[in-house]
Order: sequence, then structure tokens, then C-alpha cells
Amino acid sequence: MKRIIFSIFLVFSTVSVFAQSSKTVKNLPNYDNRLWHFGFTVGGNNMGFKIDKCDGFFAGKDVYGIEAEKHTGFHIGPISNLHLTRFVDFRMLFDLSFNQRDLVFYYAGGSDKSEKKIMQNERVSLTSTLLEFPVHFKFKAERWGNFAPYLIAGGCYKYDLSAGKSKNGEDLPIKLLRHDPCAEWGGGLDFYLQYFKLSVELKYSLGFYNTLDKSLDNGYTNSINKLSSNAMILSLHFE
Repeated sequence: MKRIIFSIFLVFSTVSVFAQSSKTVKNLPNYDNRLWHFGFTVGGNNMGFKIDKCDGFFAGKDVYGIEAEKHTGFHIGPISNLHLTRFVDFRMLFDLSFNQRDLVFYYAGGSDKSEKKIMQNERVSLTSTLLEFPVHFKFKAERWGNFAPYLIAGGCYKYDLSAGKSKNGEDLPIKLLRHDPCAEWGGGLDFYLQYFKLSVELKYSLGFYNTLDKSLDNGYTNSINKLSSNAMILSLHFE
């Protein structure tokens, strides 16, 4: 998360220099009059899980908790943007995203010489290669010189190409379903540069679907009632 915050600061500092150096010249004056715009996006994300635990955990072990650990991933893909009204656009993206999330299971197992149970943990790493199809309504403010703020709201359908497989291709004790529909919202700034428009955007993605594959019958899967995804996503759009 610290890397994403630092990246946001660095990007905004850079684009502010571009904006301030061109206050007297309005770049791309007819840009917003065009019906369609195309480009590409690249960025980073911090993806995790919201965990809904079952009342009973796996047999033979006293489980005290389950924790989801986030990792930084990245995404890249094309953009198409349809101009609807002066202040509203409809935007469609197609991203390829690479992510990893870890589930850590804490339990009391074994014992020392005093016969006290020792706290232990087991980690399950879940890697995902996602095809993402975000669709957003973009609500733009009045352009001021060479930049303009905006808000976005919409949804995203994610399809996991590597669900249920580890990095080395082995079967995992926990599997994810391939389908993950999400709601998304956020905001950003459009910077009109000399030859193209650069958008810096931060959004939140919240899954409303249980991505846990309940077909496996083991202690790991049976200890969880529901896994829903969430992510903080920083993107740079070049159009």
C-alpha cells in the first residue's frame, strides 16, 4: 500500500509540472468534441479478500483465526471511451491483471515441555491471472486550463485464468471460482498534454460474489464460509 501511495504522489507531482508549464496554452482544444477516444491503461493494484469464517474450523486443530495478506500486482490493457454528453462519458476497458493473495491460518498445534500448545500458522498462496472487463460512467467537471477532475462509477467482470493452481502448477487446498463480478467507484484527474491526454485514476473494486470453490472437502475450505475480493487500483490512462 505504501508503494501505491508513493506512486500516486510521484505521478501527481510530475503531471503538475506539465500543467503549470502550459497554463497559457490550451492543449488539445477540440479533444472533448470527438465521439470516440481510444488508448491504453497501465497501473498497479493491491488486491485482497474479505473473509467470512465458518463457526467450526477444521477437525483436529484449534484454529484461532484466518488472515488475508495483500500483494501488489499490475495490469495493462486497451481503453475505449464514448462521449455521451458534455459532462458524461461511457468507458470500456479490457485488462490483463496479475495478482497474488495469501491466506494465513493460525492454529494451536504441537506442544513444548510444559505441554502448552504452540501457536503455528499455515500459508496458502493464491495467484490469479485475470481477464477484467470494467465498464464505467465517467462524470467530468468543467475543464480548467489543461486539466479536469472526474468521478467514475460502474462494474467489472473478472475471469480468473489460473483459478485453483499454484505458481508451480500443483493443486491447492483452496480453490477460487473463475467468475468474480465487482462494483467499482473512484476518481481521477485528466491532464491535457500537447499530443495526448493523460489520466491519473484511483478506484476501489468490491466483489459481491462468493469466489470460494466449495467443491473441495478439507479443513481449509470448510473453515471459510465466504471469500469476496477487494482491491485498490491505481491506473494511468493514455488516450
